[in-house]
Amino acid sequence: MCTLFGSDFYPYSVFGNRIIFRFGYRITEYSALAVTILSDFNAVRQEHAAPKHSILDRVRAWVCVCRKEVVLSDIGKNIELLKERIVVIKNRRIEYGIDNILASPNVKQKRRTLLRTTAINNQVDVVGFEDDIKTLMAELESEDLALKLISIHGMWGLGKTSLATKLYNSSELRHFESRVKVCVSHEYNINDILKRIVKSFLGPEHGQYMSTMDEHDLLQYLPKLLQDRGRYLALIDDIWDIQVWDQIKISFPNQKNGSKIIITTRNKTIAKMVDDKCFVHQLRFLNDDESWQLFCKKAEPTTPNLKKLGREMVGKCRGLPLAIVILSGLLLHNRTYDYWSKVKNHMWRHLKDVGSFQIEEILSLSFNDLSPQMRDCFLYLARYPEDHVIESDELKLLWIAEEFISEAEGGEAMEDLAEDYLNELSNRNLLQVNDLRLNRQVEACRIHDLGRDFAINKAKEYKSLAVFDSGKHHPDLLHLFEGQPRHIIYSEIGEYLNLAKHIFDASNLSSLAVVNNFSGKLEFKEMKLVCTRFKNLKVLDMRSLDLEMIPEEIGDLVHLKYLGLIGREKYSRIPINIPSSIGKLKKLQTLQGLRSRHYTVPKEICELHEI
Repeated sequence: MCTLFGSDFYPYSVFGNRIIFRFGYRITEYSALAVTILSDFNAVRQEHAAPKHSILDRVRAWVCVCRKEVVLSDIGKNIELLKERIVVIKNRRIEYGIDNILASPNVKQKRRTLLRTTAINNQVDVVGFEDDIKTLMAELESEDLALKLISIHGMWGLGKTSLATKLYNSSELRHFESRVKVCVSHEYNINDILKRIVKSFLGPEHGQYMSTMDEHDLLQYLPKLLQDRGRYLALIDDIWDIQVWDQIKISFPNQKNGSKIIITTRNKTIAKMVDDKCFVHQLRFLNDDESWQLFCKKAEPTTPNLKKLGREMVGKCRGLPLAIVILSGLLLHNRTYDYWSKVKNHMWRHLKDVGSFQIEEILSLSFNDLSPQMRDCFLYLARYPEDHVIESDELKLLWIAEEFISEAEGGEAMEDLAEDYLNELSNRNLLQVNDLRLNRQVEACRIHDLGRDFAINKAKEYKSLAVFDSGKHHPDLLHLFEGQPRHIIYSEIGEYLNLAKHIFDASNLSSLAVVNNFSGKLEFKEMKLVCTRFKNLKVLDMRSLDLEMIPEEIGDLVHLKYLGLIGREKYSRIPINIPSSIGKLKKLQTLQGLRSRHYTVPKEICELHEI
């Protein structure tokens, strides 16, 4: 058995035939590490002796601290098995510079084209905001030493977050020594917001130090932290309730050093109530020329007839940027006159005024234009909370485990297909890119609130996914759960388990997840119930739960392909023992823990050949 130390050597994920760890801010690949171990081990065998700094010491330094009774011959057997598996690993991601083994030249070209398209089209678009940027930049560069608040308000879809992010990332604001960015959203938790602010300043690895802090502790800790960080720039995005700002504003001290805070909100009243001296800026709709310029960034028409149709459709969007970019994503992939005419006729029948109904109709057109597999991938986004930043690697792993993606006949690996789907949804503006890697692949993404609402409603309609939240009224629980193969729990898992006993047939459940902002508690006996009651689970994600140990009954879930290990920050200093029964999970492809946790891994994990 070996221990993986989350504080120094973070177990990040198992991706197909490889395991990815995060070591500080560096990514180390399992296959490369295994080759190093094999080379050193073979050298040791040839010398017929184990020197003071043997391969066992190197393994400890790289991966784990092994029990003393594990002998060198046992390690040799495991490494030889690993050597056989490395031969067939399909590591083709450009990020790691590994050759594409199975893909044909056409597939390679398609992949390069997709990556290039993603890099070009998924930058922050702020068309028509030149005057806004100039005005707001003047406020941010002002020499006034008092703490300055700037609020940006406007209806959904106008580009408040895009504009604020553009300002926040501007190279012209290098004079700010430190920065913080946090999204509040409609449903919020003050304690969680404060922790995310601290993490934004110091990095995610700092989370373990806040595990025992309550709201009062954080409100005292954060101002002291900011005082030591010099002049700061903060972006507080998407405030719905002035009480949120009233509760956290004491965390931002006025050091009279020129620090600035940008706040975005949909509510004009909130924008004005932030502070008596707050600079309030209202976003406007785009004019006709700006709207057309934004549309042509992605779906520029190639013929006069298409140009005429395009202008008519863009005009129907009434200068709302979100409607324009979704429309351009819809029309990008089929630039024929017949197709654009059908889209235009549909819009003319259903779109009357600017409003949520308009966006829903355009989203519906885009959704119906997707392949069945990609529809499943899009609907799965309903599992994430509002304004949640989604790590792309996690999302692709879950798509594969949920069986939305299967290996193509041409030999293209599922990981590559998942990357293609992610790029496609991004190009259609159904997903918003949050961060890009150095190689221009999507590192993190998010879904707009309106897109999320659309996905939730469609998921119910398609019997794809159900969200349980005890804080919300569910008039017909039987209808909520009936026929839904995937359940997402937002609160009170005990209440959910009680309903599971009486309301729906647990044998039909294939996926169960507890989301990141989970507010309930879990008893050990309830975790055992999850393992014994839901025998057909293929996906079990318990990463948001506070619990000290994993029950042996986890081995009864023999169909599991994805297992998200328990462990929130509350118990970050206590190692979690993964039971030996995990060796029964022969279909397991992904074992994912938290970066701030320590996990003790049994030797039986070597028996899982799908990992």
